[in-house]
Amino acid sequence: MPFRVSRAGALTGAVLGGLGRGLLAAAHLQITRDTVPVLFIAAAIGIVIGVAAGISGRPLAGAFIGAALTALVHVGVYPIVLLFGALGALLPPPWLEVVAVGALVGGLAGASGQIAARRASRG
Repeated sequence: MPFRVSRAGALTGAVLGGLGRGLLAAAHLQITRDTVPVLFIAAAIGIVIGVAAGISGRPLAGAFIGAALTALVHVGVYPIVLLFGALGALLPPPWLEVVAVGALVGGLAGASGQIAARRASRG
């Protein structure tokens, strides 16, 4: 069976990923004029991860991809998070919370893609 790109899954992943990652950052960040760009960067990372997780159009694959990519990114940006924490502008979010958001977004995006594929095959 050839791989098909799920546009609905990718779009859902982009929206939910951007919102989820942005809200997660906002919950742990002291929002000031200087930290607003951090929110946009976090949302942009969430958009990319959400698209990658939702593109398969499968809920379980999306949840796994979303959790795995989120964990990889979290490990990569953790030194920056610790720096903001040392400056008193950020409380580092719990690892499980970050990965759970990625898995949830990926699963919902995959489910959206699956629903769209079923509707398209009916007619």
